[in-house]
Amino acid sequence: MPEDKTEAALSRMSRLFRRASRGENETPEMSEMRANRRIRRTASEVGRGGPSVNFATARPRDPLFYWRQNNMPFQFDDPAQMAKMRAYCRLVYASHPVVGSCVDIYSKYPLLGMKMSCKDERLTDFYTQHFLEEEGLNYNKFLVDIGREYWTVGEAWPLGTFNEPLGVWDDEELLNPDDVEVQPSPFLRDPRFLIRLPTEMRELIRTRQPAWEFQKLMEAYPELTYYADDNQLMPVSNILLRQLKFEADTFNKRGVPLLYRAMRSLMQEEMLNAAVDSVADRLYTPLILAKLGASASDLGTSMPWIPTQDDLADFEEAVDLALAGDFRIIMTHFGVDMEPVLGKEDVPDLTPDFDRIEGRILQTFGLSKTMLAGASSGETYAADALNRDLVTQMLTNYQQLLNRHYRQRALVVAEAQEHFDYEERGGKRYVKMEEILEIDEESGEERIVEQPKLLIPELQFRTMSLQDEAAQTEFFEALREAGVPISMRTRLHNVQIDFDDEIEKSRDEAVDLAIAEQETRKAIYIALKDKGLPIPQDLRTDFQPRALPESQDPGQMPTAPLRIPIMGLDPVGSQPTLAPTVQDLQTTPADGGVVEPGSVPEPVDADEGGEGYRPDESDEMRSDMPKKSSKPTYTPIGDVTGLVQNAERMRALADRHKPKVKVSAKPESKPEAEEAEEIEIPEAVQRKEPIGLYGGPRHVGMRRHVTEDEINKELQV
Repeated sequence: MPEDKTEAALSRMSRLFRRASRGENETPEMSEMRANRRIRRTASEVGRGGPSVNFATARPRDPLFYWRQNNMPFQFDDPAQMAKMRAYCRLVYASHPVVGSCVDIYSKYPLLGMKMSCKDERLTDFYTQHFLEEEGLNYNKFLVDIGREYWTVGEAWPLGTFNEPLGVWDDEELLNPDDVEVQPSPFLRDPRFLIRLPTEMRELIRTRQPAWEFQKLMEAYPELTYYADDNQLMPVSNILLRQLKFEADTFNKRGVPLLYRAMRSLMQEEMLNAAVDSVADRLYTPLILAKLGASASDLGTSMPWIPTQDDLADFEEAVDLALAGDFRIIMTHFGVDMEPVLGKEDVPDLTPDFDRIEGRILQTFGLSKTMLAGASSGETYAADALNRDLVTQMLTNYQQLLNRHYRQRALVVAEAQEHFDYEERGGKRYVKMEEILEIDEESGEERIVEQPKLLIPELQFRTMSLQDEAAQTEFFEALREAGVPISMRTRLHNVQIDFDDEIEKSRDEAVDLAIAEQETRKAIYIALKDKGLPIPQDLRTDFQPRALPESQDPGQMPTAPLRIPIMGLDPVGSQPTLAPTVQDLQTTPADGGVVEPGSVPEPVDADEGGEGYRPDESDEMRSDMPKKSSKPTYTPIGDVTGLVQNAERMRALADRHKPKVKVSAKPESKPEAEEAEEIEIPEAVQRKEPIGLYGGPRHVGMRRHVTEDEINKELQV
């Protein structure tokens, strides 16, 4: 009977496979079974003359079979698999020494020598304080966090908070990529971004507790009530939220981690570590075989010794006591034999395997062991030349990515503060204009309009070159000697030296050296005079006391005597007016009256428009007084009042051309109601427009309504 059942099952399976081969009624399970089928024959069938082949088909040669069988994510368009992949990459960065070091190098090394440079020093100070210093956005730390996200999980999501009354950025933070969704648009160049509200904010909106926090939130941002559900995503402006992604897949909307290239190597390394752990466990807790008993020949008797169950229990208890005690000893007879089951075992030397995997992990970042530790005997640096160029290119591209992110943030501030570019002609500044293509939203008409060009400092980094910097410096100096106009700032770009500070220090040192030199000469003069020795003529001239005229103050420097004019010998034109003339006495004052002879006209107040007003200071003193600058005024980042005044015109233009979209809060549902009322959803929420908290700065693009004449008048003030 069992044989008949086996033959029936085999015949039924063969019929199914024949149908599947012809594509009849094939299911996914049948396809997988057909790809992995193995035909087994029992020993009885082989004895009856059946085939002796036990396995028919081999392992399916599917390129993705390995990834599926090992549960490794490879579908980049699946959010669940991408979230799993990012979680694994974060774990590898935190636990793997090589991967963590490589990511830290790629995150921090490109930021060396970061500084601002602009043709207007006041703009350089403004943006340096706003972006680089700790009182501002602190990009020295924030860009490191961006790099860690970028090189670890493949993309970084910086979200900025813009202060429209001040016209500057308040803060910038990183979002978890798992809480962001990207929706490509067929009409827009950039995709739309949607985010999930933070858990604390969703809980506050649902529970409405604490009440005062909920009230403040609803007064400021009532539109958040429409996105309080866990599955609701809120649209965010592309100006506030930016995506910095590692483009490993051209047609994928999300970034792919660079560590994905080392995924298989990392999995193989874990398998090797598991093998070493299993051997170490066997060495730490070995499996021991204990034999009790002796043959008759061993005992010298005619009867062998076969232990009873009591003997085995007593021996097991003695072994347990020995293993549990500090001082271990077992005293027994020759009838006991103990040995490990697996024999004597040592930890295998897997160093070549680990070195091979480590080399592949380093190659993921374009590095090699010879680049980090130097070449050993028999190795050359020929292969490192290509790796060095690859690393240089990757880091340079990353610097350009950070520079584009900074420019997007800085241009928003420049438009709010009206930092327009200019050119100088004849000692005056004139604004530069640029042309843009504008499309009317209502009619769709395209027209070219002019708008002021913005001026922001350039964010400069240290040049990413792994070559010898000494050779590069010598090359710059050779160009300088050949007549190429290379400034000192350019030659000191990769050197940690502040050029302005060095100039000030050099000036102070020159002054101190000059004072010390003169004090030394004076000390020499005094010493020679006290000793009665001959004194050089230059020391006598500088330090020998001389008698002063009686009319000269001892504290006043000696001056040449003034020549007394002699009447009759000097020209008439050089004689001063000794007495007022008739015309001087009849000068008409500004009020139209007549000045009495011998009197002096009273000065006219400058506020009344008179031209005869003269201040008490002389012309020499007036020449040294500060004058009003003809350059545009740039408010320091710490002057809140000035920032508000600078952003006032752009806010007014935004209120005129781009009014705020007001959305009322979502009404609270009443569970005791019999029929649920339909809630009217605002049009802006239905169209998924970024509004309110994540609506973006409204002043962006408003400089198009500022005329060139208005700016030129302000530049000449």
